[in-house]
Amino acid sequence: MDILARYFDGVRPVAQAVTLRRVAAGLEIVLPDGRAPILWPYAEARIDALTPEVQLHRVRQNLDTGERLIASAEAFQREFGSMLASFGRGRAGEAGAMRIALWCALAVASLAFLFFVGLPVLARVAAPMVPWRWEAALGRSVEPQVLEYFSKEKDKPIAFCGGEASAGTAALQAMVSRLSAGANLPAPVRVDVLDTPMTNAFALPGGRIFIFRPIIDKAMSPDEVAGVLAHEIGHVVHRDAMRGLIHNGALSLLIGAVLGDITGGSTIAILSKMMLGSAYSRETESEADRVSVDLMRRAGADPRAINDFFRRISPLGNATPTIFDALSSHPVTSERIAAVEALAAAIPKGGKPILEAQEWAALKAICAQTVKPAKEAP
Repeated sequence: MDILARYFDGVRPVAQAVTLRRVAAGLEIVLPDGRAPILWPYAEARIDALTPEVQLHRVRQNLDTGERLIASAEAFQREFGSMLASFGRGRAGEAGAMRIALWCALAVASLAFLFFVGLPVLARVAAPMVPWRWEAALGRSVEPQVLEYFSKEKDKPIAFCGGEASAGTAALQAMVSRLSAGANLPAPVRVDVLDTPMTNAFALPGGRIFIFRPIIDKAMSPDEVAGVLAHEIGHVVHRDAMRGLIHNGALSLLIGAVLGDITGGSTIAILSKMMLGSAYSRETESEADRVSVDLMRRAGADPRAINDFFRRISPLGNATPTIFDALSSHPVTSERIAAVEALAAAIPKGGKPILEAQEWAALKAICAQTVKPAKEAP
């Protein structure tokens, strides 16, 4: 007896009302427009479900043809129940699983290539093409949000150390001028010290640099602070904050598209991640170290002083690198110490400190006076 069914031909996403007929060779599909019936041999028919409706698909030479049949479970059992053992089994599911696994593997490989190769290349090429004034405007626009983020770290409003008329600020600006003179930047860098307990320093897009108070407190010489500052100027020279923003912004949009959230991550979330030290690659940090050594040399200061700072603040200062170092987003301190020593090998030791004794004393006391950040005009 014939039974009614819905047939999808694998080409058009539209169901056709058909009649299923049991014949010796398999399932015969009688089309409504008078065309020749379609025969599904039992070995090519795969049952996907028996309730609440019977759902079948067709496999030929282990390839899914895309054809589908849906029929009443009761009518199908009545007409074809005795033939269920004749339907193909196992190989269709395995073939489908293999295809899915293959496509998943290709998708993962493509995303991995894009993440590790495509996005870094995009960021490296695109960042220098961004006009400096645009980059500086971006830095100004996110600065209040970045400061708000760090202010939450200690549950009170962030404050800047010093003030426009303080001796500590004058000493800091003297250091900045002596270092940046050899940087060949399109605009002066702007540096402030933040009164916050985290030992850190970072550069925003457009040459805005922040040094955290513990850098000043823990430094034993002006050249140690200068080494940290010169490293951040190195990031400005290579426009690393802009590169990181492009890279992480593109990645965020990519993930958003894959997961169905096309809004992506916010700029502040990306920048906060970068500022906490997780966005710069080992190569990027090494490039900034090279600039740091060169700027310190041009200023007549000792580029090795930063190594003394590293050894004091990091327990990894004299550690032996392990296999896990290859997975780090930053070079471990021992690697950076060795790299700086190699870069500075030809530079005579014992140069004149970058600040005079009186200037250094003023810089050490810069956080004795603090001020709230001023709002800048856009």
